[in-house]
Amino acid sequence: MFSKMLQSYLRFWASRYLKRVKPKIIAVTGSAGKTSTKEAIFAVLKVAFGDQVRRSEGNLNTVYGIPLAILGFKKPPVPLDRSFSPWPWIPVIFVAPFKIFSNSKTKYLVLEMAADKPGDIKFTTSYVKPDIVVITNLGPAHLEIFGTMEKIIAEKTELLKALSSDGWAVLNSDDANLRQLNLDVPNLRTFAIDENADIIAKNITTEIVDFKPITKFQIAIDKVKFLAETKTLGRQANVYPALAATAIGNILGLMPKQILDGLKNIRPEKHRLVVSAGKNGSIIIDDCYNANPLSMRAALDTLKVLPAKRKIAVLGDMLELGEISREAHQLIGQYAKEIAGEVVAVGDLATNYNAEDNTEDNAGDHADKYFKNKKEVIDYLLKEIKVGDILLIKASRGMQFEEIVEALRA
Repeated sequence: MFSKMLQSYLRFWASRYLKRVKPKIIAVTGSAGKTSTKEAIFAVLKVAFGDQVRRSEGNLNTVYGIPLAILGFKKPPVPLDRSFSPWPWIPVIFVAPFKIFSNSKTKYLVLEMAADKPGDIKFTTSYVKPDIVVITNLGPAHLEIFGTMEKIIAEKTELLKALSSDGWAVLNSDDANLRQLNLDVPNLRTFAIDENADIIAKNITTEIVDFKPITKFQIAIDKVKFLAETKTLGRQANVYPALAATAIGNILGLMPKQILDGLKNIRPEKHRLVVSAGKNGSIIIDDCYNANPLSMRAALDTLKVLPAKRKIAVLGDMLELGEISREAHQLIGQYAKEIAGEVVAVGDLATNYNAEDNTEDNAGDHADKYFKNKKEVIDYLLKEIKVGDILLIKASRGMQFEEIVEALRA
């Protein structure tokens, strides 16, 4: 009961703020890459519009988090995945009415929008009317809750229905599910790496220099080409956000130099392809914020192009995949073995990666291993990793793989 009342209360005051300030709203959704895309857009727009641009902080992307972000809160009083007790929310309830008078200079508001269950985005768009909608991709995240891919697609594309009459949709043309949609939107801008699109990235290089990531690529837009650079890692994972940000900058009239300056300011978000020095001269790629088949493949694609003496993929469970869970883990396990010299699997569902302890009589170059818990894998890796090794560490948030990252850091 309290959670529903809180939802309505926050929506009321967030709606009042939007009516009073009237910012242009850029809404970002998708199955993976939402936060990185939001931050990339913010970095680009910040160059041109300074303090007139604001974005949702951290992970404020739910039916409770979005109104908090609109009102200017930096974080919720308690993690939003916990049960709702009224007491921690009392300060928020008291302060919320006064928040509508803050951030009056905001002209552009970049919001990340997730959907934990069917109807979440429809509820949000009952009071948030975006001027620009970005959809990063459509994949089987939260499939256990939604049931089918069709329901996930319907939920995410609900955001497009809320576009203003002169609004823009910015879509990833490389995503097969997005390409197949029969969309009726006022204006459309597409971006891609592999497919034809309005904005394309070519000649991508991504590397680690002195334990710091750097990615360079050529952007082609409206017959104009220019070289871009970000302090992030990934042939796809962080290039797509940069392309989406370029599209937004182009729509809002930014010059190429302003866009490029913004892209240079992008930094990886916490636990999202973050590079650090590991024990014994190894390199750690921390991508343990969350995992689904889309983000797993993107992370492995990044590992694929990096030079290393040995590549180790430390993979945990991908949660909330429902009926496709076993098959999805098997496919990712197979793909990981094509890329990494060793696949180290941890967790109940991770048995489906088929990373059995076959060091003795392994066919091929792989020495794949399965461990029941994080302590076992930490003990193993501390003895095993050497100079020149690159370790990709990735799993769903519930696996808390940041414990492995911290144990292996130099």
